[in-house]
Amino acid sequence: MTGRTGRLLLALLCGPLLLVACQKPGAAGTATQGTATKATAAQAAPKGNNLDAAPSKTTTLQVKVVAATSGSLSVSRTASGTVKSSRDSNVAAQAPGAVGRVLVQVGDRVEAGQAVVLLSDTALRDSVNSARLQLQNAQINLQQGSRNTGQNSGQLQASVASAQANLQKAQQQEAANRDLYGLGGVSRSDLIASQAALAQAQSELAQARNALNQNGQGGTLSLPLLQNQVAQARASLSQAQSNLSKASIRAPFAGVIAALPLGVGEYVQTGSTAFRLVDTSALSVDFGVAPAEAAGLPTGTPLNIQYGDQKLTGRVKEGDRVAGTDRLVPISVRLDGVPGTGGSLPVGAAVQVRYTLKLGGGSGGGVAGLRIPVSAIQQTGGSNVVFVNAGGVARQTAVGIVAESGDSAVVSGLNEGDTVISPVPPSLADGAAVSTSPAGAQP
Repeated sequence: MTGRTGRLLLALLCGPLLLVACQKPGAAGTATQGTATKATAAQAAPKGNNLDAAPSKTTTLQVKVVAATSGSLSVSRTASGTVKSSRDSNVAAQAPGAVGRVLVQVGDRVEAGQAVVLLSDTALRDSVNSARLQLQNAQINLQQGSRNTGQNSGQLQASVASAQANLQKAQQQEAANRDLYGLGGVSRSDLIASQAALAQAQSELAQARNALNQNGQGGTLSLPLLQNQVAQARASLSQAQSNLSKASIRAPFAGVIAALPLGVGEYVQTGSTAFRLVDTSALSVDFGVAPAEAAGLPTGTPLNIQYGDQKLTGRVKEGDRVAGTDRLVPISVRLDGVPGTGGSLPVGAAVQVRYTLKLGGGSGGGVAGLRIPVSAIQQTGGSNVVFVNAGGVARQTAVGIVAESGDSAVVSGLNEGDTVISPVPPSLADGAAVSTSPAGAQP
């Protein structure tokens, strides 16, 4: 019994041990070991930086930043301009008449003083001859008036002298008869007769003096009138001669004939336009820009001008820079090296003006600001914002766009040296923790 009992006890003790020994490694404690393995794997997995995934508040985003620096943007602009001349004149007829000849054609170049249109001078010459005859008649009337006045004055003065002599005799005779009558030497009838003769002599002298006075007054009144008539006739002759000289309508300066509205046989009045003359040696191009850009085009700024296949250059001229009714500031450009013929660039032609502006940075008249990438700017609630890295925290900051060109912008609202996040992760929020990679290059 003892032996059998001992063997039985040994078998019972060795059985479980053999079962344990026969199991596969790792089979025991499967649930516990699997949970630990997953936890270990989760801890061993590398942390990613998925910018499109919404991170938890405790996640630190890795971003790129760019420093906001001072600078300006160069932008190209194109505007439509019009060719003009500093001397563009509608030359008017200075005398009335019918057009006799037109000596040039539109597009012809003329020199200063050259005849362009000739009026028919037949009527003008007739006017000169008529005015000359009127002057001669006025001069003859004046001469006759002066002669008649002189002749009548002599005769009337002689009559006065004769009447004075007769009066003196009559006075002496009346005095003698009065004395004799007192002595009884003559009769009363003789005395009365002498007194009557004295009265007659006095009357004749008064008449002679009155005639002389009237003749003098008539000469005084008529001679100035005749003299005025002569002056008027002389002025009419001078005007007729001047009109005759103006029958040739000449160019006041050298230039190109831009318009000839008159034809042979047409009648023109004084002041009517005979032709249009343009000085092509002083061409310019005028165009308009917005007031904000006008300061960026100071005097002397170079520009490119294109008319068809022809390419020219020019520079901005001085101007008053006052915006017109279209709210645009007029800019005038002086062309460089334009030939004087003007045939290749006609006045009034529309051209394309190309120029470069420097915006922002306070240069070229622009508003001061800082330059950042366009990709750093977002719109939130109708405002432009950027995210500034402030010690590892993204801070949303409102900015104003001063200028924009390509992938760069000049903004206000930042301090020089601020680092802005660019590009902006979609999940980035104000106050998020960020870490930076090496700074991106300034575009």
